[in-house]
Amino acid sequence: MQTAPVSGKHTSAGDRALELRAAMGVRTAGQAKGKSKTGWCVVDGCRIAWEQFPASGRPSQPVVCLHAAGVGSREFRPLLNHPPAGTKLIFFDWPGHGRSGNLTGEAKLTVEYGAAILISLLQQLGIEKPVLLGSGFGAAVALRFAADHRDRVLALILSQPGGLVPPVNSGFLAPTDKRGLLRLLRRTRDFAPVASGDEASSAADASRRQILRLAALRKPMQEARAAAKLALERSASSLRTALESLSCPALFALSRNNRQYPLKKYLDLLDPSLAWAPQHKFTVFAGAFHPLWDEPERFSQAVTGFMQALLPLENHTHAWLISAVDYPTRNMNTWKCVHPDCGEERILPVGRNPNESSPRR
Repeated sequence: MQTAPVSGKHTSAGDRALELRAAMGVRTAGQAKGKSKTGWCVVDGCRIAWEQFPASGRPSQPVVCLHAAGVGSREFRPLLNHPPAGTKLIFFDWPGHGRSGNLTGEAKLTVEYGAAILISLLQQLGIEKPVLLGSGFGAAVALRFAADHRDRVLALILSQPGGLVPPVNSGFLAPTDKRGLLRLLRRTRDFAPVASGDEASSAADASRRQILRLAALRKPMQEARAAAKLALERSASSLRTALESLSCPALFALSRNNRQYPLKKYLDLLDPSLAWAPQHKFTVFAGAFHPLWDEPERFSQAVTGFMQALLPLENHTHAWLISAVDYPTRNMNTWKCVHPDCGEERILPVGRNPNESSPRR
């Protein structure tokens, strides 16, 4: 299936939908301009578009990003501006999304089939022991994959994971919920981080643009979202069992003000797991839309800290957390590396953040 943008004055509604769908996916080689590389894998006759960032460089920890249903790998685009330290990001578009083709025959994109697609992609790209970063449906696939292939995953980062808790409403993309879209646009402004500044203002604007893109795709991607919703409902019980037996560390990234998936429902579910599995962590992000889009810089820092603490001491990159405020002198803060076996620390003036220029070991 051709997924490149179409051109010309006369385009059908289907062509316009295809062009918009492609814009939500991986970038083309021309758009990447050498900063990343793109390509195709074929799984069961379906062409899967993928992108790697950066295009080359020293060996680093692969992070495979699995997007939600009805979106595309553009969902993780903010990471390109805030790449977690020591990582190599791999994006790809699910079948029927972004620049990927459609599944052939009677195949359906279920959670289990998503995990099978992921196995093939990792094999074709030669990726071993990745961190899986999943959002929504993609997070459910990551959890399923980690439960079935325990020795093939280093860790999970699950953003608003689907299937674990039932949604309380259909969300802002409900067919008749135009007011819901306007309310969400307002909430991305009202629930922006308190310490706003240019970074938070830019993130809020980017969130609103992404919401409008999703709204424009609502109708053409409605079937894909409905199929994913059904797949998540059918896998709910097995996903909760997978969470209970999860052996690799997991970081849950949750939105404080999301109306479709209230924070309390996630915390009620996670409390028992966090009690007996201290390797699991969760971080709550301000905002009502998506943790990565609402607070991209803080999201990257949370991912960096979580990952670097898992790596062997000789391979880790320093990721810093404040250890003491106004110490050893007033207006100076002490920062320590998050790795449990690393004793490095830095003393910086208040307002300076060492994660913005962390040297590699």
